[in-house]
Amino acid sequence: MQVVDKALETEYVGRDFLTWLWFKSETGEGRFRLDKAGDVELWFDGPVTLQSEGSAGAEKVVCSNEALTEARFALTEGRKVVKATIRVKAGEDEWVCGLDSLWLNFRGVRLPKTVKEKEEDREGIFYERAFLIERLVGIMDEFFALFLKLRLSGRWREEEFPLLKAWVNGSSNTE
Repeated sequence: MQVVDKALETEYVGRDFLTWLWFKSETGEGRFRLDKAGDVELWFDGPVTLQSEGSAGAEKVVCSNEALTEARFALTEGRKVVKATIRVKAGEDEWVCGLDSLWLNFRGVRLPKTVKEKEEDREGIFYERAFLIERLVGIMDEFFALFLKLRLSGRWREEEFPLLKAWVNGSSNTE
């Protein structure tokens, strides 16, 4: 099996992850406590792309940050999150980037401002920016590991999925 075929076959994991992140960011006011990264804020901060597969092919809906309620409604109609723009804050550092569900790769990453950017030390700027990218990847890896652990446990079906489903349907009993 080709790598692309395998990715397409398992894309549902990425879609579920993005939906779960959105749910957790809204119901937890965007605050998370991660083992390695510590206190982290994450929220959806820009366009969300949802897609459904139908007899006429793929149908995409792109909702801006102001229309996230409509995007949640699209979830009730069977559309799945395929791309999202997120904002992540850890300590003084804040990133904005896009994530897609197929490869879970970053798009258009906006890094925090660095001290070195004002200086002429190109090598220092490079290493500082590389560190910030590595830190973002580590945070997102930790989120993904947390999701997978939950998704593969009995807690998913018994506790988390009913809360997520209630959130999608607009119910307020997600606390």
